[in-house]
Amino acid sequence: MLKLDTSIDFGQFFRWWAMELSILVPAKLQKLLGAMPDYLVLIREEDGLALAHLTRDGQEDLGGLPLDETGGAAREEWLAGKPDLGEARVLLRLKPGQALRKTFKLPSAAEENLSQVLAFEMDRLTPFKADQVYYGARVASRSSATRQITVDLVLTPRAKLDALLEDLAAAGWRPEIVDMADEAKPGAYNLLPDKFRPPKSRWPHIANIVLGTLIAILLGTLAALPILSARSEAEALEEQVRKANKIAKEVEALRQEAETLQHQAHFLRDKKRDEPVLVDMLEELTRVMPDSTWLNGLQYKDRHVVMQGQSPSASSLIELIEASPYFQNTSFVSPVTKDTGSGLERFQIASDVVNGRFSEKPVAQKPAAK
Repeated sequence: MLKLDTSIDFGQFFRWWAMELSILVPAKLQKLLGAMPDYLVLIREEDGLALAHLTRDGQEDLGGLPLDETGGAAREEWLAGKPDLGEARVLLRLKPGQALRKTFKLPSAAEENLSQVLAFEMDRLTPFKADQVYYGARVASRSSATRQITVDLVLTPRAKLDALLEDLAAAGWRPEIVDMADEAKPGAYNLLPDKFRPPKSRWPHIANIVLGTLIAILLGTLAALPILSARSEAEALEEQVRKANKIAKEVEALRQEAETLQHQAHFLRDKKRDEPVLVDMLEELTRVMPDSTWLNGLQYKDRHVVMQGQSPSASSLIELIEASPYFQNTSFVSPVTKDTGSGLERFQIASDVVNGRFSEKPVAQKPAAK
């Protein structure tokens, strides 16, 4: 029975249609158009370099080569016997021990500035800081119901990848793409640093020369025509081109301005979500602290608060504060001592302050006074 309420993924349909049509195109023509690239896959092993040939039909292992002082000569000799791999793109694939993959969820709004968001959150999501790793990410799925995206993050330490790429360069290998093993589609992300990227293809330069030559020929032909009407038509076309260029520049300026405003709006929104509100923090401390507990001092700096005071049971305060959506990583700063005069326990507790308005923690109820 036909269900009229079933949603149709037109993007998936057109991708399937294009794949079916590509079967009718000869393989050589697909390679010429860049629709079916071949990859020479490099994998660093303990005893050298493993190689494989990745095509649309699958991957074929090609053996291995040394990666020492004889690596360059071995590479030239190996490539001389495989001329069909001369045009293949070189792909370096990192093994799980050489790279780290993590999947997590983010708000949908983070997709527009995903790279900046990951750089800001890197030390929270991984054991590294953003300036210690090369990383790449892609959106694996989107959920309109929860307004969240699932992100696949792949990263590798900069020092390890730089050393590996230098060893490869010494042997004559210059990868165009660096990704992680078990990635089905090459190029979903690229961990290759800019300083190791190969020069850009010469084809755009050749295309510019050809187009420039054609334009020169056309202009020469128009100049040689004695018919004034043709010259007038050319002038009219040039005027239209100038107007179109002017409009295009105005549209581009408006687009850039809109992107700037959007970025600023997102920055302020994210800042508001992340930055703790001191009034909320003080109100929350008043709420969670038992009536029998006294605070003698409170210091706040850089989202970190230190509290000194007295309480009948200082050990129970850690659980009460940590249960609050406004605090995390709560612990004693110094040993608990007992005041001989009042009989209360002296404590000094430190905690990280977060914006509890957007926390997923349930709000803890204040215990009833005895």
